[in-house]
Formats: sequence, structure tokens, C-alpha cells
Amino acid sequence: MAEPQTDAAQPLGAPAPPAWMRAVLDALAPIGLQRWGVAEVAPGAGPLPGATHALVIGSGGPALWSAFEAAIRADPEVLRAEAHPLDAFVARALRAADPDPPASRRWVRCAANEPTFVDFRPLAVAAGLGWPGRLGLLMGPEDGPWLGLRAACFTVEPLPRAPSLAGRGPCAGCPAPCVAACPVGAPPAGPLGPSGAPLPFDIAACAGHRAAGGCRSACLSRNRCPEGAASRYSDREQAYHEDRVSGRPALAAALGLTDDRHPGLGPPWADWAGPLTTPRPPRGG
Repeated sequence: MAEPQTDAAQPLGAPAPPAWMRAVLDALAPIGLQRWGVAEVAPGAGPLPGATHALVIGSGGPALWSAFEAAIRADPEVLRAEAHPLDAFVARALRAADPDPPASRRWVRCAANEPTFVDFRPLAVAAGLGWPGRLGLLMGPEDGPWLGLRAACFTVEPLPRAPSLAGRGPCAGCPAPCVAACPVGAPPAGPLGPSGAPLPFDIAACAGHRAAGGCRSACLSRNRCPEGAASRYSDREQAYHEDRVSGRPALAAALGLTDDRHPGLGPPWADWAGPLTTPRPPRGG
């Protein structure tokens, strides 16, 4: 199994990354954007014409959230001034790491307010960040389901790639306690397919349950997953990701702040409970 990328270290046997890539990885790792991989981009498949590769950036475990809370404590406007404060925190970090990218590079964030849609999960699988999981989340080799996808930089410049992850991932041999933990049976219970991909997660059942008030502060199935226990998000972080309508005020209260300029927004569970007619924004958490 390939080891997850935790810093800007060069993958074994791969050519050295370009200077801008190393600088970006060195800048992002200290705030918890420490998981990365490189995927090849098929001709015409990416948002940048002529792109051949994508550098995919993720966050493993609670490190990003810890940096986010530390930034809020240092300056409460990090929370108060933004409709999507965590996404804005990541966007500022990306701009600081790569302040003047040339036309040959284009960043796309995995965020609710990102105007360019990219399906990050297959891109991250291709980049070797993890395997498809039963919960519709990526399963990281170190973080399990506690791996967040945050951004990708599409470039016409060839980038070095690490070896692909071996096997079908941890869900293949797991007794799947996540299935029993879900009150509406959203995770698929059947065996994995030949490619290692589970059957589709029932997002409509999950969203309908949440729209009715269930599982608003945490996903029971995600917490029952035995993988990546050391990377589990704090209760406060989980509440923010799962329901910012209540999770954002709870975060402000825990930090002793007033935060009345922006309401907590989304995810729009009621909209997702019906048939899918348009692409849903990616959830980075």
C-alpha cells in the first residue's frame, strides 16, 4: 500500500516536483492541508484547457480545524466576516501559497461557493489519496473517513506522481458497522464490486432523515467506522460540517464570540432528499 502524503516530501522514485509545487505544499502543510496527490487529467476533462495533471489537496484529521479555530481566536473576523468561514480560510491559504499563478495553472476549491464544478472524489482516487467508501466519502489510508478534500490545481505542466494505492481499500474486508449504525439504511450493505467501489450511497434517504431533524450534529455511521480513529474530528467540527445552522452558533459560543452577521448555511438537506436533477456542490468535510 502506498503511504499517504503528509508533507512536501518527494514520493519515492519520482522526479522532483517543480519549485512552485514544493513551495505550495510547504506552505499548506502547517495549517493541516497536508494530504496531497497528483492525478493525470484526460484531454478536455479539466476546467483548464490543455491541462494534463492536477495537484489534489486534502486535509487529514483535525489539524485544519485546529488552525481555523486558532485563526478565529487571533481575529474573530475570520468567523464573523464570512458566509462560509472555513472555505474562506482555505481560500486565503491557497492565495498565500500561490499568490500569482500563471495562466498555465488554475485552482478550483472543493467548497459550497466555488463556481466551477469538479467531481473531487474520482479525481482524488486517481491522485492516490484514498479509495471509494461505503459512506460516499473517500477512505484515506491513514485517516479513514476523516479525510477532507479541499482544492485542486490543474496545470499544463507534467507533475510527478506517487505509486497508486494498492488493493480495494479498507471497506473490502470490513464487517461494515457503519451499515448497522445508520437509522435509515443509507450505506450500501452489499459486497464491493470488482473495482472495489461500493454500491451507491442512498443520499436521498440520508438527506430526508437529516431534513426531518435526524443526525444533525454528527453522522452515526461515520463515527462507527473503525478506520482512522486517531484522525476523528472533534464534536464541534462535526457539528459545523453536518449542520452549520446550529453548528456555526455553537462554534461562536464555544469561543466566547458573538456572530450575528451571517446565518449558518447548509447543507441543503431538504433539496437533496428528492431526485437529483443538478450536480450537488461538493462537501469538503
